[in-house]
Amino acid sequence: MSKPLSIFAICGEFSGENHLARVVSKLKEFSDDVQITGMGSSLTEKAGMENFINYKDYSFAGVVDVVINLTKIFKLKKTILEKIIALKPDIVLMVDYAGFNMQIAKGIRAAQLKDSSLQNIKLVQYIAPQLWASRPHRIKNIKKNIDLVLYTLPFEKEIYESVQQPAIYVGNPVLESLIEESTAECKAEIIDYLNLQNANDRSVLNVHEDHEDNENAENGVPLHAPQIIGIFPGSRGFEVSYTLPIFIETAKILRFSYPDLKFIIARAPTISQEKLIQYGLKDVEHFVKVIDSESISNANQKLLKAADYLWLCSGTVTLEATLYEKPYFLTYKANPINFMLYKILRIIDMAGLANIIAGKFIVKEFLQKDAKVENFLEETLMTLENDKYRDDLIKEFRIVKEKLGDYKSSELVARKLISLASA
Repeated sequence: MSKPLSIFAICGEFSGENHLARVVSKLKEFSDDVQITGMGSSLTEKAGMENFINYKDYSFAGVVDVVINLTKIFKLKKTILEKIIALKPDIVLMVDYAGFNMQIAKGIRAAQLKDSSLQNIKLVQYIAPQLWASRPHRIKNIKKNIDLVLYTLPFEKEIYESVQQPAIYVGNPVLESLIEESTAECKAEIIDYLNLQNANDRSVLNVHEDHEDNENAENGVPLHAPQIIGIFPGSRGFEVSYTLPIFIETAKILRFSYPDLKFIIARAPTISQEKLIQYGLKDVEHFVKVIDSESISNANQKLLKAADYLWLCSGTVTLEATLYEKPYFLTYKANPINFMLYKILRIIDMAGLANIIAGKFIVKEFLQKDAKVENFLEETLMTLENDKYRDDLIKEFRIVKEKLGDYKSSELVARKLISLASA
Protein backbone atom coordinates (compact mmCIF):
# COMPACT_ATOMS: atom_id res chain seq x y z
CA MET A 1 0.00 0.00 0.00
CA SER A 2 1.29 3.43 -0.95
CA LYS A 3 -0.09 5.10 2.16
CA PRO A 4 -0.91 3.87 5.67
CA LEU A 5 -4.22 2.07 6.11
CA SER A 6 -6.51 4.54 7.85
CA ILE A 7 -9.49 3.31 9.87
CA PHE A 8 -12.04 5.27 11.87
CA ALA A 9 -13.73 2.93 14.37
CA ILE A 10 -16.83 3.46 16.49
CA CYS A 11 -18.10 1.52 19.50
CA GLY A 12 -20.57 2.68 22.10
CA GLU A 13 -20.63 0.24 25.01
CA PHE A 14 -18.44 -2.12 27.01
CA SER A 15 -18.89 -5.41 25.15
CA GLY A 16 -18.47 -3.72 21.78
CA GLU A 17 -15.28 -2.08 22.99
CA ASN A 18 -13.92 -5.47 24.05
CA HIS A 19 -14.51 -6.84 20.56
CA LEU A 20 -13.10 -3.75 18.84
CA ALA A 21 -9.99 -3.77 21.04
CA ARG A 22 -9.15 -7.30 19.90
CA VAL A 23 -9.55 -6.28 16.25
CA VAL A 24 -7.31 -3.25 16.79
CA SER A 25 -4.66 -5.48 18.38
CA LYS A 26 -4.77 -7.84 15.41
CA LEU A 27 -4.55 -4.98 12.91
CA LYS A 28 -1.45 -3.68 14.70
CA GLU A 29 -0.02 -7.19 14.74
CA PHE A 30 -0.60 -7.76 11.02
CA SER A 31 0.54 -4.35 9.79
CA ASP A 32 2.97 -1.71 11.01
CA ASP A 33 1.35 0.70 8.61
CA VAL A 34 -2.14 1.18 10.05
CA GLN A 35 -3.65 4.22 11.74
CA ILE A 36 -6.80 3.74 13.83
CA THR A 37 -8.79 6.61 15.27
CA GLY A 38 -12.28 6.69 16.68
CA MET A 39 -14.73 6.50 19.57
CA GLY A 40 -13.64 4.08 22.26
CA SER A 41 -12.25 4.06 25.77
CA SER A 42 -9.32 2.68 27.77
CA LEU A 43 -9.42 -0.80 26.20
CA THR A 44 -9.17 0.44 22.63
CA GLU A 45 -6.52 2.97 23.64
CA LYS A 46 -4.44 0.21 25.21
CA ALA A 47 -4.82 -1.85 22.03
CA GLY A 48 -3.41 0.97 19.93
CA MET A 49 -6.35 3.12 18.85
CA GLU A 50 -6.31 6.90 19.24
CA ASN A 51 -9.55 7.76 21.03
CA PHE A 52 -11.00 10.88 19.46
CA ILE A 53 -14.04 10.63 21.76
CA ASN A 54 -14.72 8.53 24.88
CA TYR A 55 -18.02 6.70 24.47
CA LYS A 56 -18.52 6.56 28.25
CA ASP A 57 -19.48 10.21 28.13
CA TYR A 58 -22.44 9.22 25.94
CA SER A 59 -23.78 6.03 27.56
CA PHE A 60 -27.51 6.36 27.01
CA ALA A 61 -29.91 3.42 26.92
CA GLY A 62 -33.63 3.14 26.40
CA VAL A 63 -35.95 5.50 24.56
CA VAL A 64 -36.52 7.81 27.52
CA ASP A 65 -32.81 8.28 28.19
CA VAL A 66 -32.13 8.89 24.51
CA VAL A 67 -34.92 11.46 24.18
CA ILE A 68 -33.67 13.39 27.20
CA ASN A 69 -30.18 13.55 25.68
CA LEU A 70 -31.08 14.14 22.03
CA THR A 71 -29.22 17.43 21.81
CA LYS A 72 -26.03 15.82 23.11
CA ILE A 73 -26.43 12.89 20.70
CA PHE A 74 -26.96 15.15 17.68
CA LYS A 75 -23.87 17.12 18.61
CA LEU A 76 -21.87 13.90 18.93
CA LYS A 77 -23.05 12.71 15.51
CA LYS A 78 -22.07 16.04 13.95
CA THR A 79 -18.64 15.99 15.60
CA ILE A 80 -17.89 12.45 14.42
CA LEU A 81 -19.04 13.12 10.86
CA GLU A 82 -16.89 16.23 10.68
CA LYS A 83 -13.89 14.25 11.92
CA ILE A 84 -14.44 11.46 9.38
CA ILE A 85 -14.80 13.96 6.52
CA ALA A 86 -11.60 15.68 7.61
CA LEU A 87 -9.62 12.42 7.97
CA LYS A 88 -10.98 10.70 4.85
CA PRO A 89 -10.17 7.22 6.24
CA ASP A 90 -10.06 4.16 4.01
CA ILE A 91 -12.60 2.40 6.23
CA VAL A 92 -15.18 3.38 8.80
CA LEU A 93 -15.59 0.37 11.09
CA MET A 94 -18.82 0.42 13.09
CA VAL A 95 -19.03 -2.10 15.93
CA ASP A 96 -22.50 -3.08 17.17
CA TYR A 97 -24.26 0.07 18.54
CA ALA A 98 -26.58 -0.16 15.55
CA GLY A 99 -28.95 2.78 16.14
CA PHE A 100 -26.19 5.37 16.32
CA ASN A 101 -23.90 3.73 13.76
CA MET A 102 -26.61 3.59 11.10
CA GLN A 103 -27.08 7.34 11.50
CA ILE A 104 -23.35 7.83 11.00
CA ALA A 105 -23.46 5.62 7.89
CA LYS A 106 -26.32 7.68 6.45
CA GLY A 107 -24.40 10.87 7.12
CA ILE A 108 -21.29 9.57 5.37
CA ARG A 109 -23.29 8.42 2.34
CA ALA A 110 -24.88 11.85 2.08
CA ALA A 111 -21.45 13.50 2.29
CA GLN A 112 -20.09 11.18 -0.41
CA LEU A 113 -22.78 12.36 -2.82
CA LYS A 114 -21.60 15.94 -2.36
CA ASP A 115 -17.84 15.41 -2.21
CA SER A 116 -16.08 13.11 -4.66
CA SER A 117 -12.96 13.00 -2.47
CA LEU A 118 -14.92 10.86 0.02
CA GLN A 119 -16.01 8.25 -2.53
CA ASN A 120 -13.39 5.68 -1.58
CA ILE A 121 -14.40 5.41 2.09
CA LYS A 122 -15.71 1.90 2.77
CA LEU A 123 -18.40 1.47 5.45
CA VAL A 124 -18.21 -1.77 7.43
CA GLN A 125 -20.59 -2.94 10.15
CA TYR A 126 -19.11 -5.53 12.55
CA ILE A 127 -21.75 -7.26 14.71
CA ALA A 128 -24.89 -6.63 12.73
CA PRO A 129 -28.14 -4.97 13.83
CA GLN A 130 -30.58 -7.53 15.21
CA LEU A 131 -32.91 -7.55 12.21
CA TRP A 132 -34.21 -10.95 13.28
CA ALA A 133 -35.37 -9.50 16.60
CA SER A 134 -36.98 -6.20 15.65
CA ARG A 135 -37.48 -3.70 12.81
CA PRO A 136 -36.54 -6.02 9.91
CA HIS A 137 -37.15 -3.10 7.52
CA ARG A 138 -33.72 -1.78 8.58
CA ILE A 139 -32.23 -4.12 5.98
CA LYS A 140 -33.09 -1.44 3.39
CA ASN A 141 -30.87 1.10 5.14
CA ILE A 142 -28.08 -1.45 5.48
CA LYS A 143 -28.29 -2.29 1.80
CA LYS A 144 -28.16 1.40 0.93
CA ASN A 145 -25.48 2.56 3.36
CA ILE A 146 -23.19 -0.33 4.32
CA ASP A 147 -20.55 -1.76 1.97
CA LEU A 148 -19.88 -4.89 4.03
CA VAL A 149 -21.53 -6.56 7.02
CA LEU A 150 -19.40 -8.81 9.22
CA TYR A 151 -22.09 -10.77 11.03
CA THR A 152 -21.62 -12.94 14.11
CA LEU A 153 -24.63 -15.25 14.29
CA PRO A 154 -24.80 -18.05 11.70
CA PHE A 155 -28.55 -17.79 11.06
CA GLU A 156 -28.14 -14.18 9.88
CA LYS A 157 -26.78 -15.49 6.57
CA GLU A 158 -30.24 -15.88 5.06
CA ILE A 159 -31.17 -12.27 5.86
CA TYR A 160 -28.28 -10.81 3.86
CA GLU A 161 -28.42 -13.32 1.05
CA SER A 162 -32.11 -12.49 0.53
CA VAL A 163 -31.20 -8.93 -0.52
CA GLN A 164 -27.75 -9.69 -1.96
CA GLN A 165 -26.03 -7.59 0.68
CA PRO A 166 -22.26 -8.23 0.85
CA ALA A 167 -21.83 -10.00 4.17
CA ILE A 168 -19.44 -12.50 5.76
CA TYR A 169 -19.83 -14.70 8.82
CA VAL A 170 -16.75 -14.15 11.00
CA GLY A 171 -17.73 -16.29 13.96
CA ASN A 172 -18.85 -14.90 17.29
CA PRO A 173 -16.32 -12.71 19.14
CA VAL A 174 -17.63 -13.91 22.50
CA LEU A 175 -15.73 -17.14 21.85
CA GLU A 176 -12.49 -15.15 22.05
CA SER A 177 -13.34 -13.68 25.43
CA LEU A 178 -13.35 -17.11 27.10
CA ILE A 179 -10.40 -17.74 29.40
CA GLU A 180 -8.26 -20.88 29.51
CA GLU A 181 -7.95 -21.21 33.30
CA SER A 182 -9.86 -24.16 34.72
CA THR A 183 -13.02 -23.80 36.78
CA ALA A 184 -11.11 -24.88 39.87
CA GLU A 185 -8.29 -22.39 39.30
CA CYS A 186 -10.77 -19.53 38.93
CA LYS A 187 -12.68 -20.62 42.02
CA ALA A 188 -9.46 -20.91 44.03
CA GLU A 189 -8.38 -17.36 43.12
CA ILE A 190 -11.77 -15.87 44.00
CA ILE A 191 -12.06 -17.82 47.26
CA ASP A 192 -8.57 -16.74 48.26
CA TYR A 193 -9.15 -13.08 47.39
CA LEU A 194 -12.45 -12.89 49.26
CA ASN A 195 -11.34 -15.23 52.06
CA LEU A 196 -14.45 -17.35 51.61
CA GLN A 197 -13.10 -20.75 52.60
CA ASN A 198 -13.92 -21.75 56.19
CA ALA A 199 -12.14 -24.56 57.99
CA ASN A 200 -15.11 -26.93 57.81
CA ASP A 201 -16.86 -25.30 54.89
CA ARG A 202 -18.88 -27.64 52.74
CA SER A 203 -21.82 -26.63 50.64
CA VAL A 204 -25.07 -28.36 51.48
CA LEU A 205 -25.93 -28.19 47.80
CA ASN A 206 -23.79 -31.12 46.66
CA VAL A 207 -24.01 -30.57 42.92
CA HIS A 208 -21.86 -33.07 41.00
CA GLU A 209 -19.82 -33.50 44.17
CA ASP A 210 -17.49 -36.25 43.03
CA HIS A 211 -16.56 -34.53 39.78
CA GLU A 212 -16.00 -31.20 41.49
CA ASP A 213 -13.92 -32.76 44.26
CA ASN A 214 -11.62 -34.49 41.79
CA GLU A 215 -11.13 -31.37 39.69
CA ASN A 216 -10.60 -29.15 42.70
CA ALA A 217 -8.07 -31.50 44.28
CA GLU A 218 -6.02 -31.52 41.08
CA ASN A 219 -5.83 -27.72 41.00
CA GLY A 220 -5.17 -27.00 44.64
CA VAL A 221 -8.67 -25.93 45.62
CA PRO A 222 -9.88 -27.34 48.96
CA LEU A 223 -11.94 -30.47 48.35
CA HIS A 224 -14.95 -28.91 50.00
CA ALA A 225 -14.84 -25.56 48.25
CA PRO A 226 -18.02 -23.53 48.77
CA GLN A 227 -20.73 -23.36 46.13
CA ILE A 228 -20.87 -19.95 44.46
CA ILE A 229 -23.69 -18.00 42.87
CA GLY A 230 -22.33 -15.37 40.50
CA ILE A 231 -24.45 -12.24 40.15
CA PHE A 232 -24.22 -10.02 37.07
CA PRO A 233 -26.62 -7.08 37.55
CA GLY A 234 -25.73 -5.31 34.29
CA SER A 235 -23.27 -2.77 32.94
CA ARG A 236 -25.59 0.22 32.79
CA GLY A 237 -26.81 2.22 35.76
CA PHE A 238 -30.51 1.77 35.02
CA GLU A 239 -30.05 -2.00 34.66
CA VAL A 240 -28.41 -2.25 38.07
CA SER A 241 -31.11 -0.07 39.63
CA TYR A 242 -33.78 -2.57 38.54
CA THR A 243 -32.03 -5.93 38.86
CA LEU A 244 -29.75 -5.66 41.88
CA PRO A 245 -32.47 -5.07 44.52
CA ILE A 246 -34.28 -8.23 43.37
CA PHE A 247 -31.07 -10.27 43.31
CA ILE A 248 -30.24 -9.12 46.85
CA GLU A 249 -33.69 -9.96 48.21
CA THR A 250 -33.39 -13.42 46.64
CA ALA A 251 -29.97 -13.92 48.23
CA LYS A 252 -31.34 -12.93 51.65
CA ILE A 253 -34.01 -15.61 51.51
CA LEU A 254 -31.82 -18.32 50.00
CA ARG A 255 -29.15 -17.73 52.62
CA PHE A 256 -31.44 -18.77 55.49
CA SER A 257 -31.92 -22.25 54.01
CA TYR A 258 -28.39 -22.60 52.63
CA PRO A 259 -26.02 -20.60 54.87
CA ASP A 260 -22.87 -21.97 53.19
CA LEU A 261 -23.80 -20.71 49.73
CA LYS A 262 -21.60 -17.79 48.61
CA PHE A 263 -22.94 -14.80 46.64
CA ILE A 264 -20.53 -12.75 44.52
CA ILE A 265 -21.36 -9.72 42.38
CA ALA A 266 -19.35 -8.92 39.26
CA ARG A 267 -19.06 -5.14 39.12
CA ALA A 268 -18.74 -3.82 35.58
CA PRO A 269 -16.18 -1.02 34.97
CA THR A 270 -19.07 1.28 34.07
CA ILE A 271 -20.69 0.82 37.51
CA SER A 272 -19.21 2.36 40.66
CA GLN A 273 -19.12 0.65 44.03
CA GLU A 274 -21.28 3.53 45.27
CA LYS A 275 -23.98 2.55 42.78
CA LEU A 276 -24.02 -1.01 44.13
CA ILE A 277 -24.34 0.34 47.66
CA GLN A 278 -27.11 2.71 46.57
CA TYR A 279 -29.17 -0.15 45.14
CA GLY A 280 -29.00 -2.49 48.12
CA LEU A 281 -25.48 -3.80 48.70
CA LYS A 282 -24.98 -1.84 51.92
CA ASP A 283 -27.35 -4.07 53.91
CA VAL A 284 -25.76 -7.34 52.78
CA GLU A 285 -22.04 -6.58 52.46
CA HIS A 286 -21.33 -9.11 55.22
CA PHE A 287 -22.36 -12.00 52.96
CA VAL A 288 -22.67 -10.65 49.40
CA LYS A 289 -19.19 -9.90 48.07
CA VAL A 290 -17.97 -7.93 45.04
CA ILE A 291 -15.15 -8.49 42.58
CA ASP A 292 -14.08 -6.31 39.68
CA SER A 293 -11.25 -5.89 37.19
CA GLU A 294 -9.36 -3.72 39.68
CA SER A 295 -9.21 -6.52 42.24
CA ILE A 296 -8.85 -9.58 40.00
CA SER A 297 -7.72 -9.63 36.38
CA ASN A 298 -10.47 -10.88 34.06
CA ALA A 299 -12.80 -10.77 37.05
CA ASN A 300 -16.02 -11.22 35.07
CA GLN A 301 -14.72 -14.17 33.10
CA LYS A 302 -13.29 -15.85 36.18
CA LEU A 303 -16.54 -15.52 38.09
CA LEU A 304 -18.48 -16.88 35.13
CA LYS A 305 -16.22 -19.91 35.11
CA ALA A 306 -15.97 -20.34 38.89
CA ALA A 307 -19.66 -20.06 39.72
CA ASP A 308 -21.89 -23.06 40.20
CA TYR A 309 -24.92 -21.04 39.15
CA LEU A 310 -25.45 -17.57 37.66
CA TRP A 311 -28.02 -14.81 37.98
CA LEU A 312 -27.68 -12.67 34.86
CA CYS A 313 -29.01 -9.42 33.51
CA SER A 314 -29.81 -10.09 29.86
CA GLY A 315 -26.96 -9.25 27.49
CA THR A 316 -23.75 -10.65 26.03
CA VAL A 317 -22.92 -12.24 29.38
CA THR A 318 -25.68 -14.81 28.82
CA LEU A 319 -23.91 -16.14 25.74
CA GLU A 320 -20.62 -16.23 27.65
CA ALA A 321 -22.28 -18.29 30.38
CA THR A 322 -23.67 -20.64 27.74
CA LEU A 323 -20.24 -21.19 26.22
CA TYR A 324 -18.77 -21.88 29.67
CA GLU A 325 -21.60 -24.38 30.12
CA LYS A 326 -22.68 -22.70 33.35
CA PRO A 327 -26.37 -22.96 34.32
CA TYR A 328 -28.15 -19.65 34.69
CA PHE A 329 -31.37 -17.75 34.32
CA LEU A 330 -31.59 -14.31 32.75
CA THR A 331 -33.68 -11.34 33.71
CA TYR A 332 -34.36 -7.84 32.51
CA LYS A 333 -36.37 -5.00 33.91
CA ALA A 334 -36.54 -1.41 32.71
CA ASN A 335 -38.57 1.76 32.71
CA PRO A 336 -42.16 0.66 31.85
CA ILE A 337 -42.28 2.98 28.82
CA ASN A 338 -39.01 1.58 27.46
CA PHE A 339 -40.21 -1.98 27.99
CA MET A 340 -43.55 -1.31 26.31
CA LEU A 341 -41.77 0.05 23.24
CA TYR A 342 -39.41 -2.94 23.31
CA LYS A 343 -42.39 -5.30 23.27
CA ILE A 344 -43.99 -3.42 20.39
CA LEU A 345 -40.83 -3.50 18.26
CA ARG A 346 -39.79 -7.10 18.95
CA ILE A 347 -40.78 -9.74 16.38
CA ILE A 348 -39.61 -12.71 18.47
CA ASP A 349 -40.56 -13.74 21.98
CA MET A 350 -37.02 -14.52 23.18
CA ALA A 351 -34.39 -12.26 24.72
CA GLY A 352 -31.50 -14.63 25.42
CA LEU A 353 -29.03 -15.37 22.63
CA ALA A 354 -28.73 -19.03 23.64
CA ASN A 355 -32.49 -19.45 23.23
CA ILE A 356 -32.48 -17.58 19.93
CA ILE A 357 -29.62 -19.64 18.50
CA ALA A 358 -31.22 -22.87 19.76
CA GLY A 359 -34.58 -21.85 18.33
CA LYS A 360 -36.34 -22.74 21.58
CA PHE A 361 -36.36 -21.85 25.27
CA ILE A 362 -33.51 -23.69 26.94
CA VAL A 363 -32.97 -21.18 29.76
CA LYS A 364 -35.60 -19.31 31.73
CA GLU A 365 -36.19 -15.63 30.95
CA PHE A 366 -37.76 -13.49 33.66
CA LEU A 367 -38.60 -10.18 32.02
CA GLN A 368 -40.24 -7.09 33.53
CA LYS A 369 -43.22 -8.30 35.61
CA ASP A 370 -41.74 -11.81 35.86
CA ALA A 371 -38.53 -10.42 37.38
CA LYS A 372 -39.40 -11.30 40.96
CA VAL A 373 -37.91 -13.11 43.91
CA GLU A 374 -40.17 -16.17 43.84
CA ASN A 375 -39.24 -16.95 40.21
CA PHE A 376 -35.54 -16.50 40.91
CA LEU A 377 -35.73 -18.80 43.94
CA GLU A 378 -37.67 -21.53 42.18
CA GLU A 379 -35.33 -21.69 39.19
CA THR A 380 -32.18 -21.52 41.31
CA LEU A 381 -33.24 -24.40 43.54
CA MET A 382 -34.46 -26.47 40.60
CA THR A 383 -31.11 -26.18 38.87
CA LEU A 384 -28.89 -26.66 41.91
CA GLU A 385 -30.79 -29.60 43.39
CA ASN A 386 -31.91 -31.49 40.29
CA ASP A 387 -28.98 -33.20 38.54
CA LYS A 388 -30.99 -34.21 35.46
CA TYR A 389 -32.37 -30.71 34.98
CA ARG A 390 -28.86 -29.31 35.18
CA ASP A 391 -27.31 -31.95 32.91
CA ASP A 392 -29.98 -31.49 30.24
CA LEU A 393 -29.32 -27.75 30.28
CA ILE A 394 -25.59 -28.26 29.77
CA LYS A 395 -26.26 -30.61 26.84
CA GLU A 396 -28.28 -27.84 25.18
CA PHE A 397 -25.45 -25.38 25.77
CA ARG A 398 -23.03 -27.67 23.94
CA ILE A 399 -25.35 -27.76 20.92
CA VAL A 400 -25.43 -23.95 20.83
CA LYS A 401 -21.64 -23.85 20.96
CA GLU A 402 -21.40 -26.25 18.00
CA LYS A 403 -23.71 -24.03 15.95
CA LEU A 404 -21.42 -21.03 16.41
CA GLY A 405 -18.43 -22.91 15.00
CA ASP A 406 -14.73 -22.56 15.74
CA TYR A 407 -13.68 -19.17 14.39
CA LYS A 408 -11.08 -16.57 15.35
CA SER A 409 -13.32 -13.59 14.85
CA SER A 410 -10.92 -10.68 15.49
CA GLU A 411 -8.30 -12.19 13.18
CA LEU A 412 -10.83 -12.71 10.39
CA VAL A 413 -12.14 -9.16 10.78
CA ALA A 414 -8.65 -7.63 10.76
CA ARG A 415 -7.58 -9.55 7.66
CA LYS A 416 -10.80 -8.65 5.87
CA LEU A 417 -10.32 -4.95 6.61
CA ILE A 418 -6.77 -5.02 5.27
CA SER A 419 -7.84 -6.82 2.08
CA LEU A 420 -10.85 -4.52 1.63
CA ALA A 421 -8.63 -1.45 1.75
CA SER A 422 -6.23 -3.03 -0.74
CA ALA A 423 -8.93 -3.97 -3.25
